[in-house]
Amino acid sequence: MLVFSFLIALAIHIIVVAIGIITTEVDHTIMIYRDLTQMGRIPIDVYAQPVRIALTYLIPIAIMITVPAQALLGLMTYKLVFISLFTVLFSLFAAFRLFHHALSQYSSASS
Repeated sequence: MLVFSFLIALAIHIIVVAIGIITTEVDHTIMIYRDLTQMGRIPIDVYAQPVRIALTYLIPIAIMITVPAQALLGLMTYKLVFISLFTVLFSLFAAFRLFHHALSQYSSASS
């Protein structure tokens, strides 16, 4: 589960880099990422259902932070492992597709 967390963090950082290639501005994107990871410090069960779904599937901060802690505590189910695996694979796929799109839109700023 810790490897899944690292892969989700990698996907999010690739997305930030792709946004940086497209817009040449990433400071605010990094701040949003930092704020979302701060939300992940609180167990995901505390939040209301819409926020929980957003933090688990749309921006997989819950899988990145909460799920490894649940694995250490022995609270994991096979369903959660498979959900985490598919979320990681989708996050990486989406990040690489966005990065490829950003590279196709890249134009040099110096020449």
